[in-house]
Amino acid sequence: MTDSINDAILIMTSVGSEQQAITIAEELVQQELASCVNIMPTMRSIYRFNGKVFDDEENFLMIKTTADLFKDVSVVIHQMHTYEIPEIMGINIRHCPPDFLAWVNQSVHPVPGMADDGEG
Repeated sequence: MTDSINDAILIMTSVGSEQQAITIAEELVQQELASCVNIMPTMRSIYRFNGKVFDDEENFLMIKTTADLFKDVSVVIHQMHTYEIPEIMGINIRHCPPDFLAWVNQSVHPVPGMADDGEG
């Protein structure tokens, strides 16, 4: 964790079931890699993969963390996700109350050695 409150990010991923969303969210918060994970249930995704068009129901996770933990969060998502290529996107949080950004920073801590495996 850095002392800056300007390094908060929102990581987004989608999963195929509500239970998988809950499992990933709980793991990230328990490991102090995310301050909060919002789960938006049952959205519809239409996408192309391996030359085919799919129309599936998914659950969407919005993960609040810090930029320096992006790789650690990505490792956990990759380990727990059932998709061959999970969607993992990070967006910088630039416009937010300072106390919210401070809370995000105070709520998370890196796991020693986690991102050292080359993921991300």
